[in-house]
Amino acid sequence: MFKSSVNNQGNLFSGITSHITSRKEKMLSDPSSWHNLFYQEVVSRIDEYIFSVLYCGDNGRPNASIRVLIGMMVLKEGNGWSDEQLFDECRFNIKVMMALGHMNLDEDVPSESTYYLFRRLLDDYNRLKGTDLLKQCFEKITTDQLRSYNVSGKKIRLDSKLINSNIAVCSRVDLVLESIRKFVKHLAIGELKEKIEQEDYELLLKLKKKSTTNITFGYTKADKQLLLHRMGFVIKALLSCCKHKPRYDLLKRLYEDQYTEVNKPDQNGDDNDDTGTPELKDEKEILSTSMQSIHDPEATFRTKGHGTKKQQISGYHANITETCDESNEFNLIVDAQVDKAHISENDFLLDSIVTSKEVMQNAGNDHKGGEKVIEQVTTDGGYDSIENRKEMSKQDMPHWNLSKAKGVKQSFIMYKDDDNNLQAIDKRTGVQCEISRSKKDDKVVIIIPATEDRKIKRRYFKDEKIENYILLQNILNGIKPEDRNLRANVESTIHQSFHRLLKRNKVRYRGQHRCQMYVISRVLWANFRRIQAKVGQDFAYLMIWMLSMIITPRTTKRQNRVIY
Repeated sequence: MFKSSVNNQGNLFSGITSHITSRKEKMLSDPSSWHNLFYQEVVSRIDEYIFSVLYCGDNGRPNASIRVLIGMMVLKEGNGWSDEQLFDECRFNIKVMMALGHMNLDEDVPSESTYYLFRRLLDDYNRLKGTDLLKQCFEKITTDQLRSYNVSGKKIRLDSKLINSNIAVCSRVDLVLESIRKFVKHLAIGELKEKIEQEDYELLLKLKKKSTTNITFGYTKADKQLLLHRMGFVIKALLSCCKHKPRYDLLKRLYEDQYTEVNKPDQNGDDNDDTGTPELKDEKEILSTSMQSIHDPEATFRTKGHGTKKQQISGYHANITETCDESNEFNLIVDAQVDKAHISENDFLLDSIVTSKEVMQNAGNDHKGGEKVIEQVTTDGGYDSIENRKEMSKQDMPHWNLSKAKGVKQSFIMYKDDDNNLQAIDKRTGVQCEISRSKKDDKVVIIIPATEDRKIKRRYFKDEKIENYILLQNILNGIKPEDRNLRANVESTIHQSFHRLLKRNKVRYRGQHRCQMYVISRVLWANFRRIQAKVGQDFAYLMIWMLSMIITPRTTKRQNRVIY
C-alpha cells in the first residue's frame, strides 16, 4: 500500500543532537553543510506520488520511505560506493543519516531486500509501461531547483558519452557457446540425441556442466571456426524442438545475427525452406545492433574515433543537456538520456529540446511575454544531420549554435536571387560561378572558373543537396563569435557526471534502464554539488561581510595609524 513519508523531528531521548556536545551540534546544524543541503535540495524535493503506481492504493503493508530509497541511490552513485558501503554509511554515519532525513538514532534505512525490490519495481514498470519514473522524479527536482535559484534556460548545450555495459569482452565463439550454454543449462536435451551428431550432443552435455572457457581452452583459430559452423546446426535443432522455452527469443536472435540459411534445391529442383543450411556470416555482415552478450541483450556495438582515440563500445550511449546562459551564477543539468550504443548523437537533439523546454516551462523562469523558452542550442558536429538541419531551421525552433558540421567543408556561397535562380560564389577566389543543369542525370552543375594554378572544375549537385547545402550555410553564418566557445565547457560536465565509471568507461550495471537510473543518479548528484558550491560561496561572502562590520578599522589623530 502506498504511503507518503512524514518529516521526522529529533526527539529528546533518541534525537541525534541530544546526545552530542554543543560544538558538534553547531557543526551538524550548519545550513551550508553538505548533509543539510542534500536533504534540502534533493531528498525533500522528491515527489513520492510519482511512484504511487508501483503500489496498491488501499491494501497491503505500507511501503518504505521512497525519499530515503532514492536518496540512497543518489548517494551511492555520487560517492561511488558499493552496496555494502552504502548500507554501512547510511546506518552508522551521522551526516549520511541526516542527509536522508533521519534525525533520531533509533531510525534505520530500509533493508537490503527492500532497496533491491524498489529498483526491480522501477525496472519492471519501465519495461511494461515504457515510463521511466526516476526520470520524471529528476525532472520535478530540477524544475524546483531552477525556480528556487532563478536559473535561466534560454541557452542550453548538449554532449554525449559512450559507456560500456558490465559485460566481458567476448569473442564470437564465446558469444555463441555462452548463449547455447545458458539455453540448455536447465533443459532436458535427451530428445535432441537423435537430431544432432553424437559429437555435438556430447558438447551440449559438457556445456551443462562446464564453462565456455574450459571447453575452448587450447582450441586453435581453425578449430574455433569449425566449431562455429557446427553450432549453426545445433542452434537450428534447438530452435525447432524447444519453442516456448526460457531464452528462446534470445537464441533465435543470436542465430539470425550470426548465421544465414542457404536453401538447397529439392528433388524437383525447387527451393525448399525446410532444407535450409546454416552458414556463418562474414564478420563484416554482422550489424552493430547484434547481441553483444547473452547477459545483457540490450547492449549494442559502436566504434568511434581513429588511432589512439579509437573507442570500441559494447553498451550504451548517454546524452547530457545543461543550461549555459551567461546570466546564471551556476548552470544545472536539465535532461539526461540513455540509448543503445549504435544510436548517433543526432538522434538525441530534438527529443532533448522538447524535454528541456517542458522543464523550463514548468519552472516558469523564461516563458514571459511570448519569448522562446529556449533561444539557443549549442552542440558539436555529432548532432548534425539533414533532418536536424530542416527542423532547426523552422521559425519556432531555437537558434542552433553548431560548432562543426559533418561532411566536407563548404567551398561555395549559395543563394537564390529575386527570380529564385541559384547563384554560387567560389569562396577561394570570390568569383561568381556559372550554373547549368546536366541533361543526363538532371543535376545542377556549378562551373568553377580556371585560375593560374587550377584548371576549370565542375561540381554536380542534386536539388535536395542544394537545399541542404543552403540550410547548413545559413546555420553556420548565424553563429555569433562570442558563442563559439560555449560548447567547450560542457566537456567538464561530462567529466563531472561520468568520472566514477570503471576502467574502459564501464558502468556497474547491465540493461539500458539500469544504466539510465545510474546516469539520472549521477546528474542529480552533479546538480547538488553545483548548488552546494554556490551556497558555500554565498555563506563565505556573508561571513566576510559580517566580520568586516564587526571589526571596523579606525585611525588615531596623533599617529595617523590604523587600529583594529
